[in-house]
Amino acid sequence: RLKNVMWDSDVDFDLAAFHALVRALKRTLRQLVEASLAHVLLQDLSKVKILPAGFMSATPIKDQYPSTPAELPTFMLPRACMGILVKFFLEYQGKDLETFKTDVTKRFPCCVQPIDDLQLAFTFWGDVRRCVDTVAEQLGAEDLSEDM
Repeated sequence: RLKNVMWDSDVDFDLAAFHALVRALKRTLRQLVEASLAHVLLQDLSKVKILPAGFMSATPIKDQYPSTPAELPTFMLPRACMGILVKFFLEYQGKDLETFKTDVTKRFPCCVQPIDDLQLAFTFWGDVRRCVDTVAEQLGAEDLSEDM
């Protein structure tokens, strides 16, 4: 999450290009979930009654973010700054976690909770890996999984 101020850190254009791919992936995943749900509901409209209110709401409770996810995956589109933050993490040469926390807060003052955001990014990456591994195994495309 970002503070409501202009981005005032480094910009990496390679990461911006990668970010465009992540946005396309997340948008596609959301459309796939919506289409799958529509397919199920069109087969039997009585199943609409079992859906909870706000089941695909993409807006969590702000004071409890990120602990209030939607019932179904919403695949919210991220901002490009997470790639810059992850790159900083991957290239970081510090000695311990406390120093990293201090350095990342100084380097990215526009981020509200950079450590929590990094943890979410790694969770997302783990989910993408799991999906790719599952699909690769079923299609016999293990080389795709190895490339990741």
